[in-house]
Amino acid sequence: MTTNDYDRVRAGIEAMTAYISGEPAMDEYIAEIRAKDGNLDQLADSATALCAALLFQIAGMTGKTQHEVLQELAHGLNRSEAEQRG
Repeated sequence: MTTNDYDRVRAGIEAMTAYISGEPAMDEYIAEIRAKDGNLDQLADSATALCAALLFQIAGMTGKTQHEVLQELAHGLNRSEAEQRG
């Protein structure tokens, strides 16, 4: 497993690039990771590192705390889900 933040975030970017590229690309990426490492721990770690880096950047850009950004995200998701159901 990668240990420095740069490698963790870079791996997270790779994972998210596969994710937004569509299901076949993501399936291939996951199979490659699983074959290399035997599990998906590194994938989870890298996605978490990427999310943390993005959260830090968004908080800095907006002048809000990281906690405030997370709360706004959660509230926005709740509204969106309620609108989809209703």
